[in-house]
Amino acid sequence: MKKVLKPKPLLLFSIINLNQLREENHLEGAVLTDFSVGWNQNVYLLFEQPSGQKNEVWLKTPSIYTVVEIKVDWTEQKMMEVTVFPMGLLQFQFHFLQLIEDNFLLLGARCAYREDGPDKNAWIIHRSGTVLSKLCLGDGIQNCVVKSDGTIITSYFDEGVYGNYGWADLSCSHGYAPPIGEWGLIAWTHEGIPLWKNQTHPIDDCYAISLDEQEKLWFYYYSDFRLVQTDFKNDSVFDLPLKGSNAFSVAHSGKRFLFQGGYQKEHKFYFLTCQGSCLGKKQEAIPVFQKSKVTVERYSLLHNQMLFLGEDGVLYGGVLAESGE
Repeated sequence: MKKVLKPKPLLLFSIINLNQLREENHLEGAVLTDFSVGWNQNVYLLFEQPSGQKNEVWLKTPSIYTVVEIKVDWTEQKMMEVTVFPMGLLQFQFHFLQLIEDNFLLLGARCAYREDGPDKNAWIIHRSGTVLSKLCLGDGIQNCVVKSDGTIITSYFDEGVYGNYGWADLSCSHGYAPPIGEWGLIAWTHEGIPLWKNQTHPIDDCYAISLDEQEKLWFYYYSDFRLVQTDFKNDSVFDLPLKGSNAFSVAHSGKRFLFQGGYQKEHKFYFLTCQGSCLGKKQEAIPVFQKSKVTVERYSLLHNQMLFLGEDGVLYGGVLAESGE
């Protein structure tokens, strides 16, 4: 009989109170659309405010977007500086924000193929709010991460793999358009040129992606429920004792992980340790701030720096340690 490990605290620190941030920056009523840690280890938040304007094409309904950059000292575990960047009124529905070089990538998860061609759902925007370029990265985007060299990595859920909104539809008058995300996972240049596509693993739905210290890509996919590390040339494949996780962090060593709990365990988290070709030693992680449990509402686990939004409106940070000791 396998020994069940006792739950272990996941120690967090407070980064910022979002209610206070809204009040101080005239963002009352703004919805937090996305948050993550950028390649430079700063935290980025994307806020959306409805403009009241309508568009018959729902994807192109305009909203007012604001990017917030938070410089964090992850060693001292404290917030250093907050800068607000108004993006203005943008005529597209965006769901993801990533730092790309020193600009912002705003990305919409959905992208229709229309009579005049596909929507351009990826906009690269200068900090001043000037739109520098618009790209099409496909429909059904599950997640996105950008490396320090500007490489964009997009993962796709099932509708992006198999087609919807005019993709892979033989009845459309524009002709058959194969889904961009049919391989489940793509790496792009910042100009939107594919660098690499997964053609090895049978991805129906890429549930989660992450990067390690060397910026190697890790991904977890359905329906094999396997974890893969790739440098776009060679892969390592791992089995793990959970199914359906939609986010995970990787310690710098690439030997320790924090996974969201998976099916029916949405608000649980588990430490896992690499043991050969398997991840074992499953141990529940309890998010804790100053000895009190944090009730997590949302999370972002794309790096070893982790973000948790508490039900109290506070954004917390944590660093995945190399050891569980």
